[in-house]
Amino acid sequence: MIEERELRRIIGLADACELLCAVTAFPDEALAAALCDGSLVADARACLSDAQVDDVKADAACTSWVALAGHSPTTLAASLRRVHSLLHVRQADGVAAFPYESAFRFVAGGHRGEPGLFRSPLTLDVEAQMRKAGVMPADARTEPCDSIWSEAAFLSFLLGSEAAALSEGNLDAAADWRRREQFFLEEHLLKWLPDFLCATASKASSLAADGLVDEDAVRYRAGLSAWGAHVARLLDDHRTRAAPDANLPLT
Repeated sequence: MIEERELRRIIGLADACELLCAVTAFPDEALAAALCDGSLVADARACLSDAQVDDVKADAACTSWVALAGHSPTTLAASLRRVHSLLHVRQADGVAAFPYESAFRFVAGGHRGEPGLFRSPLTLDVEAQMRKAGVMPADARTEPCDSIWSEAAFLSFLLGSEAAALSEGNLDAAADWRRREQFFLEEHLLKWLPDFLCATASKASSLAADGLVDEDAVRYRAGLSAWGAHVARLLDDHRTRAAPDANLPLT
């Protein structure tokens, strides 16, 4: 039988991907306020708990973010925006870490020259997967579809659609959503998410060593790397799981 625990796991993954979108996109004051009042950490822990990570590991994953509680949201927002821009926006010496799958993998693969953004085969395939599912980023005309935040939001949509189908007892539809999730994880998100998290945390530390960002920026990126690594492992586990059996009822 398909247990309620399995449904909760899928919903937890969907929520984790939604949060991953929020914490990798350009920071606003609402994000900073959620860090300062502890609500973001509560959500991050809850996602991991629902996805069946034990409380001790979930708490450890959020340690760096916990250290930001009680800070000024306005000051923290400025700090987060600065490190985001220095990491992802072109500077005099180039882009420290492209936040787009195709460009990031191009650089990581040691290729020479300037990576394409909108028309690379990887970007076009991400766009095709999104169009097939009937969902596109609101800024698709001005921003490549394969940004880390857009890919996370898309996977959240796929997982949420599977959970909705399971709740309705439509296991054939749930199995179709599962296949889409697993293809997207295998061909796209998991090809670069772990490396992206490590690279951005490391580069943030280097920026701090050069006096370009403060320690709060480093803590934020370290927290993103630690929490995101748990999410990546959960998604990799999900990638290998069989879809629910259409012959079994949800209980």
